[in-house]
Amino acid sequence: MKSFLLLLLSTVLFSCNQNDKGSSTSVKKAGLNLEKINFKENPLEILKSKIDSNVNDDSYYVKKGYSMPFDYPVAYKLEAWNGKDSFYGKAYYSKIIDSIAYYQNIYFNRIAFLTHNNKTVAILADAEIKSDTVYNEFVKQLEKQFGKPTFSPQTTADVFYEWSAKDRRVQIDYSKGVSMSMMSGKKTELKQTFNMQMLIFNRAEAAKIDSIQQKNYARTKEYKVMQGDFKLYKNDPQKNIILMDSILNEKFK
Repeated sequence: MKSFLLLLLSTVLFSCNQNDKGSSTSVKKAGLNLEKINFKENPLEILKSKIDSNVNDDSYYVKKGYSMPFDYPVAYKLEAWNGKDSFYGKAYYSKIIDSIAYYQNIYFNRIAFLTHNNKTVAILADAEIKSDTVYNEFVKQLEKQFGKPTFSPQTTADVFYEWSAKDRRVQIDYSKGVSMSMMSGKKTELKQTFNMQMLIFNRAEAAKIDSIQQKNYARTKEYKVMQGDFKLYKNDPQKNIILMDSILNEKFK
């Protein structure tokens, strides 16, 4: 009987170990897989009750009639970048939720969708990472996937990269910050934070925005950019020094 019990116990342990191994290899990552997006996503269906309406809603602008909730860009009537056609679409932001989305081994705690003519054209994701080493390793991962960046900073003040793929443009940005923790009876604690932002933009739609900005400049000689969180730096003279130089040279030659 004793031998039978030992054999039975060994069998159970072996079975448990096998199940543990199987479960560890088949665990699905939580959240939206940003690597697999196809721009057919429905933000209202994905976010549902997770929408944070305070991120893209300014009661002052709404009261003045400059824009409505979720309009993008905010206050487009006040800061018209494209004349009477300055309204672009709707932007929907999620609440801050751990692991709401991921791209390979990076987890994001907030995502946002930009729509144009009721179709998703871009997805923005924010993450707080452990260190700049994590960011640098992620850059290497994207280089393996897409090759060398098609756009990168021309100054030491910025840390961003862009890759151009078949149907999308992928941009990542990195910044450092400080978080403050205050509790009664304890010293205020300051902690350095490392923040990363990832923007995945439909390539064809991004090209249309760039074309509009270029045509408007050719007509008015004033370069106006569609402001907001979904800005591709390559199309922005504040980030693209070569673009800025070409504008200045044309103005002052």
